[in-house]
Amino acid sequence: MTAIDPTIGASKPITLRVIFILNALKILLAFGFFAAFKFYGLQVGELVGPQAANLMLYTMLGYMVTFACIVASILKRSMIGIRTAIGVDFLVSIPATAVIGLIIATISMGLTLTASVRVYFAYRG
Repeated sequence: MTAIDPTIGASKPITLRVIFILNALKILLAFGFFAAFKFYGLQVGELVGPQAANLMLYTMLGYMVTFACIVASILKRSMIGIRTAIGVDFLVSIPATAVIGLIIATISMGLTLTASVRVYFAYRG
């Protein structure tokens, strides 16, 4: 008979750290696109000029809000909260057609389905 370790789920798994890092990098990427549109005249398809810069600015602000919700959900161990925040994050990427943002949101959602993340959120210590 094996004993169940009562501390399983007490510490943050690596997959949660990956979610955190990916979403933090997405904010930096959106800022980079904002700067490129605003100051360097970047053109991506139909996105060009001040309208594109404003769209990237609002997208970045949306990413920042959802990132704060993701962090709060991790600290409160709320599975519903983190999945809702990631879902909203996915929706924030749609108006800017931010393919990288959509991919990161999809990967993040998939990572919340892993066993280690579920155990972390289920732990009540």
